[in-house]
Amino acid sequence: MRYFSVDSLNFDESGMWSGEYRARHRWHLPGVECPRCGTWSGSGAYPSVDLSSLSEPALDEVRGPTNFEEYMRLVALVRPLLPADVPVKGGTSFGPMRGTAQGRFGPVTCYPPWELVLREDVVELLKSKGLQGIIAVRMELRSRRSTMPALYEVEARPLAKLHPDCIGEFKTPPCSVCGRPESYSLPPKRWLLRSAVPEGLDVFGIAGARLRVVSERFVETVQRLGPSDVHYQELPVG
Repeated sequence: MRYFSVDSLNFDESGMWSGEYRARHRWHLPGVECPRCGTWSGSGAYPSVDLSSLSEPALDEVRGPTNFEEYMRLVALVRPLLPADVPVKGGTSFGPMRGTAQGRFGPVTCYPPWELVLREDVVELLKSKGLQGIIAVRMELRSRRSTMPALYEVEARPLAKLHPDCIGEFKTPPCSVCGRPESYSLPPKRWLLRSAVPEGLDVFGIAGARLRVVSERFVETVQRLGPSDVHYQELPVG
């Protein structure tokens, strides 16, 4: 199986589609002032995770980094509601995105580049063809267009890893105090670690990096519905 990262168009490239949205996720975990690794906040989203049972005001708004004790209290609340195989990281958002949308959307939208959004007909086609790992959450968007198709954000859980040889030494080690996971800047040349590729999944993320990965089957299937304003860059497996 071949795999590809999904990237937005370059700034100097003209797209075919005019669609754009302004939206935020329902809940947000703030960054932290860690006594060991300093003040930091990451990013990422799990739109399928519902935190409504917590009724915690501190998670309702996007805020700057909070003190260590408050951060650990919030992590203890959120952790039981997350899948066991994903990390808890300051700056992560949860729940569906809510906001406004305008214009016309292609099959796949990747702007901002760390978000992967599909039209409803794409989600239906992927599921009808039996593709696996498609966690698509409907976005709660308002639009002046009555014919605006429903849009879905794809949750790409960080289940795979890049090969250590392409990452090198330029990485931030994990922190045993606040639980910050290892992170690094994406290298220009990158490939997947074969032993860490999740078997059978057609969509997944990369541990330590904001990267959305899709299978060859995914690319072939969505292209049946026409062109999208995205680039697919092959990620070798080694």
